[in-house]
Amino acid sequence: MNGFLYLLKFSYRNLFRVPKRTIIMILSLSLGCGFIIWDLNFANSGSREIMKDFLAQYAGNYHITHPEYYNATNKREFNHYKTMTDGDLKNNNLISKSTKRAIAPVFISGEKKTLGVLLTGLEVEKEKRLSTLYTAITVGAFLDKHGSKQIILGKKLAQRLDVQIGEEVAVIGQAIDGSVANDLFKVVGLLDFGGGDLEESLAFTQLHSAQELLSLPPERYHQRVSFDMDSEGLPLVKNSSVTSWTEILPEIAVSIKFIDNFTWIVSLIIVIVVSLGLSNTLMITFFEREAEFTSLNIIGAKTTWITASLMIEVFIMASIALIIGALLGFFATTLFHYYPINIEFFTGGKPIIMGGMTIKPLIKIYSVPQYYWQVPLMIYAFLILTMIYPLIRVIRRSKNAV
Repeated sequence: MNGFLYLLKFSYRNLFRVPKRTIIMILSLSLGCGFIIWDLNFANSGSREIMKDFLAQYAGNYHITHPEYYNATNKREFNHYKTMTDGDLKNNNLISKSTKRAIAPVFISGEKKTLGVLLTGLEVEKEKRLSTLYTAITVGAFLDKHGSKQIILGKKLAQRLDVQIGEEVAVIGQAIDGSVANDLFKVVGLLDFGGGDLEESLAFTQLHSAQELLSLPPERYHQRVSFDMDSEGLPLVKNSSVTSWTEILPEIAVSIKFIDNFTWIVSLIIVIVVSLGLSNTLMITFFEREAEFTSLNIIGAKTTWITASLMIEVFIMASIALIIGALLGFFATTLFHYYPINIEFFTGGKPIIMGGMTIKPLIKIYSVPQYYWQVPLMIYAFLILTMIYPLIRVIRRSKNAV
């Protein structure tokens, strides 16, 4: 025990033989560690905030439907003959955080053109409380909960149909009883999703108007869309199916996963670069102390003892640096938690269009606890690898090695 304590003291004192070099190495490690932790927290929070902003506009966190509503292999295909009621849920918490929707593919006809779109009947007041869809109305107004047979179109769709606010369009589809669904709807508002594709493919009306058009009983509907964005797990609902947004929008889910994984790859490259730089510095430092190692060999110090002292030096230096780096990463993350970053700072002042919708989120960075041990552990692993070559060179160059 006394021998180890002496070795520890010897190694610690050697750190200050060239203090400037030691400080530079500690700074490079601590700044690298702090930046990687902040960057991973930023990427994780950025993905989450962007998706919350995107999903809150329309898609929701998950959909509760009849078990046979969505196609098992392709969620873009659905059977609008499969409906549900509130009695299928038996969970007031799910009902309070979700909104009913009646959905069907229809044709909308203006004076000069007829186009196929997806018509969605909305619970107007709940949509305004839970989603941000109403904020996309730039011309006209959102649906009136007391109104009937009103319709909202995307700006692109309205342009293609050549219809204006206040004009009527014919809606034609198929009711769930097999009859032809057709009626006139008055255009009350236009949606602006920043020019995305959804502007050409969506239309919205009141839930009761959609139910009347599709011959749906008042208690029946197609989906309950949950906007509980803080819930990562999916609820278990008997006699109903729960479908996550990752299944409904797989291409966006894959993109988000790719960005998160790519951030780890970039972090790994940064660690490798920093480690290689430190390896070169350590080799120079060890060679400069070759005379010292030879003297220690002569007075009886074994090569294993010298090697252990060098490894302890690096371990102490790395521990100090990584503690400082973890603190820097934590303070930087906390700072940008209270002062969110505008995503347009990274896009030249332009909003992001994702899934056909414009996104302009402020990214509030949250700390992910596991990053504070995963990153230091990764850096320690690469430091050990980069120490091997300098130590082997030192041992081979020692003429009096014992």
